[in-house]
Amino acid sequence: MILSAFGRSSRPVTLNEHASDSFTRDEKSSEKMPKYERLWRLVLAVAIVGGPLGYDVGSILIPAVHEDGATSIAANAAADPITNTVHLVAYVLASFLLPLGAVGLAYLAYARAPWLATIGGLLAVVGWLPFSALTALDDLTMAMAALPDSGSYATLLDQFANDAVMGGYLLVYIAGHLVAYVMLAIALRRARVIPRWAAWSMLASSPLTVALFVLPGRPLVLGDVALTLLVIGSIPAARAMATRNRLSNP
Repeated sequence: MILSAFGRSSRPVTLNEHASDSFTRDEKSSEKMPKYERLWRLVLAVAIVGGPLGYDVGSILIPAVHEDGATSIAANAAADPITNTVHLVAYVLASFLLPLGAVGLAYLAYARAPWLATIGGLLAVVGWLPFSALTALDDLTMAMAALPDSGSYATLLDQFANDAVMGGYLLVYIAGHLVAYVMLAIALRRARVIPRWAAWSMLASSPLTVALFVLPGRPLVLGDVALTLLVIGSIPAARAMATRNRLSNP
């Protein structure tokens, strides 16, 4: 079913539609892009690739991933202050860019895959919004690790991280963005915005992330691979947004 989604539409395309598409591409490529459009396209292009890139960098440098309070505080206390600060800065930047990037991806696919783009875009935006709260949790852990007798705050950190509010944020974040990037990858491919390899790269990031938490031993490297694939798959989409071009071949 997913394989067929990457193919052409089942509706036959008429000669007039081919001619119209060709004329539209030629017309758009020849006309000068207004400055306001160039600005918002540039912002969305940066967000499309910058959001996943910031998330990837932060995840590579993070001292602890979904550990209990005592382990997380100890890992932050032992971590290099510079790399830990870079991880936090990368996450903060990603928290702003990821929702914007999701809007950009949905916009690119909307003309030819409106339902997939709409549902995928909404899920991605809703899924990424809690990322700010999760980043603040990392900031809190880092602050606790810097205090005297930091280990005494482990119980408080556990209670905060596992309460209904933070748990709800985590569930929305996981379900929202993982489903969204499967839908957006298919939508972007149907719309001929990105090549097939980029669509598969973007789509594969979701099941790899799930595998990280399902496989024995929790191989954290899968999370880094998944985010790197998402970055790679987002590059052609960012280029399409910046240049206002569509693939000439399916």
